Amino acid sequence: MKQIRSHVELLSADEIELIHKKSLRLLEKTGMKVPNREVRRLAAALGAKADDASDIVHLPADMMEELLKTVRHTSCDAKRTTDTVSKLTGNVSTQIFMVDYATGERRYGTMDDVRNGIALIQSLDNIPLANAVTVPSDVPSALSDVLCYREIYKYSKKPGGTYVLTPDSARYIIEMSRVMGREVSYLFDTISPLSFAENSLEIALIFREHQLELTMTPMVMAGSTGPISLAGLLTLQNAEVLGSLFFIYAITGRIPKYVASGHTNDVRHNMFCSFGSPNQALIGVGVAQMAAYYGLKCGSNAGLTDSIFPDFQCGFEKTLSTAFSMLAGTEAIGGQGIVGADQGMSFAQLVLDNEWIDAFNYVTRGIEVDEDSICLDTIEEVGIGGNFLGEEHTVEYMRESSWPGTLFDRDSYENLTSRKHDLLRSADERARAMIEKNRTDEPVVSEEIAKELDAIAQHACKRLGG
Repeated sequence: MKQIRSHVELLSADEIELIHKKSLRLLEKTGMKVPNREVRRLAAALGAKADDASDIVHLPADMMEELLKTVRHTSCDAKRTTDTVSKLTGNVSTQIFMVDYATGERRYGTMDDVRNGIALIQSLDNIPLANAVTVPSDVPSALSDVLCYREIYKYSKKPGGTYVLTPDSARYIIEMSRVMGREVSYLFDTISPLSFAENSLEIALIFREHQLELTMTPMVMAGSTGPISLAGLLTLQNAEVLGSLFFIYAITGRIPKYVASGHTNDVRHNMFCSFGSPNQALIGVGVAQMAAYYGLKCGSNAGLTDSIFPDFQCGFEKTLSTAFSMLAGTEAIGGQGIVGADQGMSFAQLVLDNEWIDAFNYVTRGIEVDEDSICLDTIEEVGIGGNFLGEEHTVEYMRESSWPGTLFDRDSYENLTSRKHDLLRSADERARAMIEKNRTDEPVVSEEIAKELDAIAQHACKRLGG
């Protein structure tokens, strides 16, 4: 079996080196704002220059080069050693709003939506994590992340989570993860340009206490929090990735993946953050090349759209950025099920996204070429003007030789129009059926574990004012 292979490049070797050198200069000369004394102490212990008066930490280029030698040495088994395209899976990024395409309604999400999302994702093979689809507005904001984790742990057979919001909630979430026997990670993100939030640094230290993982995904915005030129964006973004890598290593001793989520602001029209412009394809290729330079696996915010409806624009934008990014070597894309640029979450869109990801993986899996699959004897037996419908070879290969998708319709014009084929309606109906099938009030964990999770959540409610 030979998979699809690729070699897509945006940057030359000299351009990669230039971005690398300029990134190191930024980290050494400008530095990063780190408003936490303990994190600054940990950074200084590795050779960084910390200024407690300004909260600025400068990262000497020589020190960073030594760290990157360690990165390349320890992650050599993780980097992309071939040009085989990785299998693609989708991710769910927690949204504020829920969008119902059937009614045209957009509203704030609720805990019931979180439970419905958990139920739906159980049946979506290409969405491996049952992350919370929305921030529930019907519970106290100080408790929303804790209560979402409680619901995911109690009712999902798949792992999952949501954004950890505060140091107080972090401790309860970690406690619940211990009950479940699972590790939980924290998204330790920058505030571009070149800064960390005090709250985020506190949470990172709590995760350090429990020897848990920190991940990153700097989101530099070309035209607002970063230069409008993509070269400038890639340079600042690379600096934030390297800076994040350094601080994660200083805090946890671990080396994270190279994940960067840069976007472009639409400065020509409305300054809106663009998720679907062609720049996302270019950024994705650039991310893949910079990650490969450091010997790291990577992901970018590809597979997204600016369209608030699953129309031609939506499909084209998702496909364009995903194809280029994955062919260049990225191994992860942005959150699926999203309406436009973080305008909400749609269950129907998530079902559609699960379907196109399946088709993408069918293509990248490639084909097998051997004596049996070529079937020359059968071709010769059928001969000129015959057909292969009744041949044993057709029966043997029919399943593996055609994509088994069931949502995208293929039929005649007459049949499709007579039954008023509507892909969006089909996706919406399938989402509702999956939710109805999987939604249950019976926990998937033991009664003892369920009680422990409830007790932790109740304690959090009392302490955090819920």
